[in-house]
Amino acid sequence: MNYNKAILITGASSGIGRAIAEYLSSKGFKIYAGARKNKDLDALNKLVNITAVRLDVTNQEEINSVYNFIKSQNTGLFGLVNNAGIAYAGPLMDMPVDFMYKQFDVNLIGVHRITKTFFPFLLQSKGRIIMISSDSGFFATPFFGPYSVSKFALEGYSDSLRRELLLVGVKVIIIEPGRIKTPIWDKGKELFDKFPEDSIFSEKARKIGEYAIEKGKTSGLSPYKVAKVVFKALTRKKPKLRYLIAPNKFEYKIIKIMTDKMVDSMVKKKLEKF
Repeated sequence: MNYNKAILITGASSGIGRAIAEYLSSKGFKIYAGARKNKDLDALNKLVNITAVRLDVTNQEEINSVYNFIKSQNTGLFGLVNNAGIAYAGPLMDMPVDFMYKQFDVNLIGVHRITKTFFPFLLQSKGRIIMISSDSGFFATPFFGPYSVSKFALEGYSDSLRRELLLVGVKVIIIEPGRIKTPIWDKGKELFDKFPEDSIFSEKARKIGEYAIEKGKTSGLSPYKVAKVVFKALTRKKPKLRYLIAPNKFEYKIIKIMTDKMVDSMVKKKLEKF
């Protein structure tokens, strides 16, 4: 078996996942690219070194099917890239409980389903688990609460898992992208339209949402920047525990050492401008 080449990527139909699949395949990796829709599976199958697999991270039967398929291919897995994710946004006090369940079912429980199922391959290869988190995993942005909370949870999950695996040779690496230009921004306006107009938060939330969406579409970084960092995380002998991907890393470093009161004061001033 060749345990140095095979990588499974979840959520590979578009955006960051698609960029990772294309970039890693161009470097010679054998890619199993997870997607849910037939048109995305067909498009991925046309690419060199990529085998598309129907994979919904909330569906254990599909996950088991992919596991059995990879087992039948005798490639094993050296890497798992947990990229699949969704983003719910809006005021937390207006957020339906169902939305919170869905957010966690994909962004956290889905990661657990996938990682637990494919772990035997990674243990055998002494491979690597790449977690696609976010700057929202350490900086909680107002009106993007569900997404941020799920990424905070993912960071805790990843830290615990990494420490549990210290003695077995499997590395867990967290990637924290900032604003990335992906199709996810096209869905953003729909989310804010779902909340009641008479909410005390609606006007402010809508303005902040529109600002974030515009910034994401116009000044977001290329998803291939994330793909190149994933390549480093998979190939370097001693990868970092975390990789932050942002145009201004210094600003984030300052935020991490500021007190909560200082951060809240900074956020309040920004909110007052909308």
